Amino acid sequence: MDKNIVAVKSKKRKHEILGQVIKANGRTVGQVIDGVFVKDVSKHKHFLHTPEAIAYSLDALHAAERAGAEYLDVLDTDTNTHYRASLAMMWDKGEPFNRGWGDQIYLTLSHWQTSADPNHSPTETVTPEYSEPSGTHDVKPLNYKSRAAVGVKHAKGTKTLKQMYLFGGG
Repeated sequence: MDKNIVAVKSKKRKHEILGQVIKANGRTVGQVIDGVFVKDVSKHKHFLHTPEAIAYSLDALHAAERAGAEYLDVLDTDTNTHYRASLAMMWDKGEPFNRGWGDQIYLTLSHWQTSADPNHSPTETVTPEYSEPSGTHDVKPLNYKSRAAVGVKHAKGTKTLKQMYLFGGG
């Protein structure tokens, strides 16, 4: 299994025909390369979110099986993570469903083996280092004059301080 998948990983698959193309409902959904049914998709758009799973149409799986596929390999193009499972696992552990796009079967992500693409170089983010202030600093208090009301006149000529509430009350 790993020998076939490693060979599949090292080749550019998206938009390049390297094996037998698999179509479902007139649309290309992947291809079978060396016994592995591969498809490249965006996790945000094409994975199920409830439950977290990868789904295939039954037509696509039957076509891939007829083309000699024994394994499934899904490349998440967002993170370049490969998800791998056997076709037998999909048939045994997969759950059938139909959410308006035809009969499909899904396999939850816990049943897939994952690995990072060795050819992928992630965008590096630089985290600034935290540093303690060196030495002592003279800190001066902040002085400012507030124009906020400090009291309300209740009776003629008397000034009584009263709490002003921001959102009413009191």
